[in-house]
Amino acid sequence: MANGPEEKTKMKKWLVSSVSVLALLTLAACGGEDEEAARTPAETTTEQASEPAPVETENAVEREVGEAGDAIGDAARETGEAARAATEEAGEAASNLADDASRAAEDAGEAASRLRDDAEEAAGQAAEGARQLADDAAGALEDAANGLSGAADGAGAALDRMAEGAGEALSGAAETAENALAAAGLAGPLAGTRWAWADADGAFVAFRASEVSGNSGCNSFTGTFEAGEEGALEIGPLASTRMSCAEAVMAAEAEFLEALQSASAYAIDGDTLTLSDADGNAVLVLDRAAAE
Repeated sequence: MANGPEEKTKMKKWLVSSVSVLALLTLAACGGEDEEAARTPAETTTEQASEPAPVETENAVEREVGEAGDAIGDAARETGEAARAATEEAGEAASNLADDASRAAEDAGEAASRLRDDAEEAAGQAAEGARQLADDAAGALEDAANGLSGAADGAGAALDRMAEGAGEALSGAAETAENALAAAGLAGPLAGTRWAWADADGAFVAFRASEVSGNSGCNSFTGTFEAGEEGALEIGPLASTRMSCAEAVMAAEAEFLEALQSASAYAIDGDTLTLSDADGNAVLVLDRAAAE
């Protein structure tokens, strides 16, 4: 913007020249041959005598133009300064807004990062807690299983000892009773006999005076029996050890013991013993075996 002294001088000269030209053109347009002819010599003389007047007018116009130029320059300068101030203020405000936005973005990023870190830490702690609970539960279950297994082994051993002791006691009592019956001549045909079951390896049943014992293929058993007149028979209940064998052996053992306890009649034909149920159906066929 033209605010220096040289620029102001140039502007003044240009304005003066422009006004002078306009004044001359106006005077020329307003004056004419008729006006010159109408003038009196006195008027012409007076006009000639006052010829310096246009110079004074030109100087006055030049002063006014200069003042107008100064005013225009001052206004332009003030406008420029105001514009620069407004631009600076706008730039400063924009810079402040940008700084505020940048700080807000940084704060938001830091907050998001902290939240993510906290979430990851919480998830890790939860996972670790879940793994610890699972390990504790697995350990407790294993301890419980081991305890149950030990208890079962102990109970099985105790039952075996009890069955063995009961068997020995019954065997002694049966032998005593058998001897008494034999001495009295009252021993039945089953007393003192032993019979094997061909469908299971090692399965047999032995009868004494009032005791029945044997092996069902996996476990030993013992109990009582009573043989009546005309082949009537009642066996049981039977006590058995609790050892575990192959599935097929256990199935055959269950069948053998069930048949023995369901028998209600017997018949001996040479070396064959047939046990029948209450309906007369044969439930077990045994072969005579050597007595121990």
